Amino acid sequence: MYSIPQRLALECEEIEGALHQWACMLRSAIPGIVQSFDPVKQTCVVQIAIREYMMVPPPPDPLYPEPSSYFPVPKSEDIPPLEDVPIIMMRVPGWSITLPIIAGTECLLIFSDTCIDGWWQNGGAQASWDKRRHDLSDAMALFGPWSQPNNLTNYSTNSLQIRSDDLQTIIDVSSSGITIQSPFKVIVKSSSGTALPLVNDNFYQWFVSTFMPAVQYVSVAPPPPLNPETTILKGQ
Repeated sequence: MYSIPQRLALECEEIEGALHQWACMLRSAIPGIVQSFDPVKQTCVVQIAIREYMMVPPPPDPLYPEPSSYFPVPKSEDIPPLEDVPIIMMRVPGWSITLPIIAGTECLLIFSDTCIDGWWQNGGAQASWDKRRHDLSDAMALFGPWSQPNNLTNYSTNSLQIRSDDLQTIIDVSSSGITIQSPFKVIVKSSSGTALPLVNDNFYQWFVSTFMPAVQYVSVAPPPPLNPETTILKGQ
């Protein structure tokens, strides 16, 4: 299919070249891989996951010492890791959802229109401390995107889940109910810090069908079942 410039026979190669050159200098968003995370500053060191395609000069040839005889060759090079990248997670005043960030975590780096240094250090509305635009120095890491090798298994299409990748720990919320699954004890803590283990269905059935009738008609109730604390809880 012909483009509009081709249809109109416009001479626009120079304009297209200038626009391409401008686009090559513009940073917008790119995948990244966390190298390390600072939980105090809540920033990370991120390696950009796509290498930069560059034209680099070859090593000097002793047979042709003149620089004019050198021809650049294409090469993919790593961009140096970005330091002190602020993280983006779901948060509003008074409430936060946090995730454990470890080395190897994939993310999406987005680059601010202007210098973020003043805002990052002091908060609130700040003057721009530098004239840079869409610069590598003004990256923020948004967590969520992942590559195909890191796809989740058994992705739920009919419920909201907070889950581990191995499906050993799941909080599943759907129209039919809420399911909590864990290979360990499910503990609910009160505001005072007291741990309150949740009981399992086996204990609940014993309490309703055995303990309560025994309390009504005899003085001593039968003992409860062993291991009454739950690893799976379902409420509707």
